Amino acid sequence: MDRPKAGLCGFVLLAVVLGIIWISPVSAAAGVLETFENSNISLWAVGRDTNINNGISRSSAQFAGGSYSALLHTAGANQKAALYATYNEPATAHQWNERPGTWHWQRASVYLPSATVGRLSGNEYLTLAGMYASANASTYGWYLRVGANGALSVVGTPQNASATVFNVYGTFPTNRWVEVEIGLHSQNGPGVKRAFAFLIDGQFYGWYRQGRLTEETYSRAAFGILSTNSPDSLDVYVDQWRSATTFRFPDGPDNRSTANLQEQDFRTVSGVQVQYDWSTWTNNLTLHPTYGLYSANNRLQAGRNLDRMPSVANGWGEIEIDWPNGTPPNCINNYCSAMIGFRKEINREENLEIIPHANANGIFYLWFEAWTGGPVKLAEWRIPDAQAAPGRNMPEPGDIIRARWEQVSSTQLRVRASYYDASAGTWFRDVIDHTFNATRIVDPGDASHVVNYLDGYHDAASITIDSPYYSIRRFRVGTLATYAEPAVTTPTPLTPPDQSTSAITRPTFQWTSVPGAAAYELLLDTVNPPAATVYRGASTSYEPPAPLLNGHTYSWQVRALDGSNVPSAWSSVQTVQISGESTTDASPMSNVFKTTRQPTLSWSAVTWATGYRVEVSRQPSFEELVDERELLDASVLSVMVGVALADGVYFWRVRARRPDGTWGNWSATGSFVIDVTPS
Repeated sequence: MDRPKAGLCGFVLLAVVLGIIWISPVSAAAGVLETFENSNISLWAVGRDTNINNGISRSSAQFAGGSYSALLHTAGANQKAALYATYNEPATAHQWNERPGTWHWQRASVYLPSATVGRLSGNEYLTLAGMYASANASTYGWYLRVGANGALSVVGTPQNASATVFNVYGTFPTNRWVEVEIGLHSQNGPGVKRAFAFLIDGQFYGWYRQGRLTEETYSRAAFGILSTNSPDSLDVYVDQWRSATTFRFPDGPDNRSTANLQEQDFRTVSGVQVQYDWSTWTNNLTLHPTYGLYSANNRLQAGRNLDRMPSVANGWGEIEIDWPNGTPPNCINNYCSAMIGFRKEINREENLEIIPHANANGIFYLWFEAWTGGPVKLAEWRIPDAQAAPGRNMPEPGDIIRARWEQVSSTQLRVRASYYDASAGTWFRDVIDHTFNATRIVDPGDASHVVNYLDGYHDAASITIDSPYYSIRRFRVGTLATYAEPAVTTPTPLTPPDQSTSAITRPTFQWTSVPGAAAYELLLDTVNPPAATVYRGASTSYEPPAPLLNGHTYSWQVRALDGSNVPSAWSSVQTVQISGESTTDASPMSNVFKTTRQPTLSWSAVTWATGYRVEVSRQPSFEELVDERELLDASVLSVMVGVALADGVYFWRVRARRPDGTWGNWSATGSFVIDVTPS
């Protein structure tokens, strides 16, 4: 793909910012139930829940439709001011192992002032939305919270424990109207029970599954300030309250991908489309810019929400793993690493899986097994020795586990698995190739429990990590038609030498040519492993367009692509420390922020502009955007970040909108570094 060309005369990139602020068109599948135009609030079509005088009122200060909205106000800790709609969702209506369960969705427009968020500090929060049982809201409910800097968290109660607050790695936008939709999925069985999801302008978070389902009746969906521990004055505006819906999918904006091949790179530190199963959201889950997804103290089951994706009943998937807590301890007769699950029915926890397993001598084998409530091993292959842990053969950082599955007859399923040994730079292809009768797998612990993986219900794919010593950097999954073997070998990095020091602030990065390669991709970043793609082209060398940052250590990797864009594996990570002096008039790449993750991006005015569009990416090609925003006020010449950014390199550009609504050329690409984590 061609790199973006500089343009847009009249623009000057002045300072740097990024905010993950996503604009989505708003659909109108459900009609507006309440516009809050009526001055008599007792006649509003939604219920009111408050314990403060004048906590709920009509306001013309902000409105999404008409001329008024509902203002929800609190002025002290333990106060509330919320609006709600009622429904009836009794636990007793759900039978064990039912299919498929029920859904409830509630949507409204929400305006959260930055002044309100600015008053939240430390562990202070306001509960913005919830689906709950009004008779016992503290025990039975799911709640969306906003904390300091707009950080989002969720409160849920698992089946056999108390309520838990967990970070969902998102930020609520301020000072604008936002479409918010909350959802409850109820399905009685071991895997789903009560599940919660929410959408922010179409960005989907969840599902978070296996909340408590016993004898309760869920009866309320609410927005506003359901609770707070802040002593300060807080305001939230709500408008355009929609009629509730009960379909499988939300009625409003839904940005989940429908592509045949999808990837969740957990190193982006974004919770969008990340779902958590089996109550493992209680296990102190972490998204990290280097290691990806892991639990700080336990195991987890998770993945990417694939509800909008075409069926992967026949498909493939792969995971890339890492060690977030140093070299893992010995593992004996156990699952201690990370796996891919497929042909899965989440509610019944029945799936096929490719998973490393250590035997009694601590030797890891890659198993293909069926899980029916217990494991049924069908094939195995010994994992290569680990260079990162001499004398052991466990999975190590950068290793890739790949699986593909295909129904080849009315009863037969063929499963193949490949393994990439990162330390050796070698793919071991189809080390497992097993065809078997998938309609009758008997549970070893209960002979009466027979699983048919071809029954039409077993079509999900997910991941599991069985130890806090392992993480998953990324999870890729696709339909079978998207599968392709790496057709070219991995290039070898040449210069700068690994772990070297460079007095040149613009060193040339070089690598070997690879037969059959049509292009190469280079990752270069201040984090390890690198995340920013800085080059894609036919050359076997790259010189940064601007000086790198003095005193910083850069990590880099390269891979080759064939004529069909099928990539090789990445090379091993190389590092170089820059010891030269950057010039005082360097390009924006020299902008570095060490004390804030929320700097400001600004640009010069264009005389004919009626607005501006800003794009930010981890890649100078802007192939994948971290943020895109249209600012339709020509007087707005800067954007303040609305989310905390992970350490690393970012690229941004801006263009102006003409009076006729068309867009001008993009500006030159600016870049900056976030470097807040202490060295």
